[in-house]
Amino acid sequence: TDQSIDIHRLLQRYEQYLQANREMVLKDAPRRKNDLRVFEAVFQFHLYLYLVSFFRNYGVQVFPEFPTDNGAIDLLIRYAGQLFGLELKSFANQPGYRDALKQAAKYGQKLGVTEIWLVLFVETVDDQNRQRFEMVYTDKKTGVVVHPLFVQTGSLIK
Repeated sequence: TDQSIDIHRLLQRYEQYLQANREMVLKDAPRRKNDLRVFEAVFQFHLYLYLVSFFRNYGVQVFPEFPTDNGAIDLLIRYAGQLFGLELKSFANQPGYRDALKQAAKYGQKLGVTEIWLVLFVETVDDQNRQRFEMVYTDKKTGVVVHPLFVQTGSLIK
């Protein structure tokens, strides 16, 4: 809209784009040796390029690896006087997921925002796990609301 960005809808569009172009995007992507999954940085860079292209004519600024006192949040979007932070992770397990929620909340606090998005790249996810893990999380220490969202990447491993 003219006043805000629907991050959830934006990431749904990106997921659709990634699914439609998965073979082209991931064909020669570098993979981890231990499990042959595509490196997280590949998805971070690709999402950044997608957002820059998507928002080209809308007066939206997209910044990768924006520094905070706790490290760097992966993507920061500025639009209509608002700040939208996106922390990007590859979903591996529940302990990593819980740590990522807390990390995202700390980034949100340092950025001075009340909500932030945790984007979780995963090869596939069913509706039951979407409902289970895409629940809004409010961090007790910071008060920051974290919106976890999956982006399905699919797999090229046959």
